[in-house]
Amino acid sequence: MVETGIVVGLADGTYGRLAARSGMASKMGIAVGAGVIDADYTGEVKVILRNHGEADSVFKAGARIVQLIVEKVAKPDAMEVDDLGITEQGMMGFGSSDMNPKRSITAKEAEVKICLLHTDTSENEFFSTADIGYHHRLMKEKEILSSAHVNAALTRTMNDSFLDKIRVASKEDEKWQERGREPVRLRESGKKMSDEWIEKDGLLYCKNHLYIPVDEAFQTEIAQGCHHSLVAGDFGQEKTIKIVQRDFYLKGLADWIRDYVRSCDECQYSKSPRHAK
Repeated sequence: MVETGIVVGLADGTYGRLAARSGMASKMGIAVGAGVIDADYTGEVKVILRNHGEADSVFKAGARIVQLIVEKVAKPDAMEVDDLGITEQGMMGFGSSDMNPKRSITAKEAEVKICLLHTDTSENEFFSTADIGYHHRLMKEKEILSSAHVNAALTRTMNDSFLDKIRVASKEDEKWQERGREPVRLRESGKKMSDEWIEKDGLLYCKNHLYIPVDEAFQTEIAQGCHHSLVAGDFGQEKTIKIVQRDFYLKGLADWIRDYVRSCDECQYSKSPRHAK
């Protein structure tokens, strides 16, 4: 129950009805209960709110949580009769008015257009075009990430299994192994290690970029993850290289990415015959 701090005086022959706000009801699942105010009630108006949504809701002072509708009350003289007369519905009860054929209503799942990402992916929020300009969360968010930013955020999420693949593949790359032994030798000899190269948890980083081993299958996996986007389709060569080089380092990687993009069947199919070479 929410205390409003408001008292009202209604005219005789009327009553006040507290009704839910359509935006709160449709977007947040907030409903209003017990919403009748008698004309002779002069106490504080209190609102019963029921949250049928999945998320908790917090309301601050001054928030618009309900709407007051003042309606007239008909007070006809009541009289006792022996017969109410014949009506079409008669004594038929619940559901009787729905017996005649009606037009059907089809519920269609809204297509997700916007996703607000969180550190915990289970808390990610999804919105359709119908939510734009109306949903309270989107009204607060002033910066909407582009598809390239979303793809980059997903690329930066490296789980343990991905890092384990790097450790396994690095054992087959002699140049990677040689580079990995160098920080150890410098550390054992008491010499200062290069600021560019860092060894941590069995992985090598060059200027904070993860050094990946030469392994075609592994490089292909990285290229696929950075080139193909569920949001924006396939990125071009330079955009794919930019996304890859944001997190990874390997000498000659840019040329390898260009070859991969040029060999992408989906990209070649979507090009016009004049450019598909």
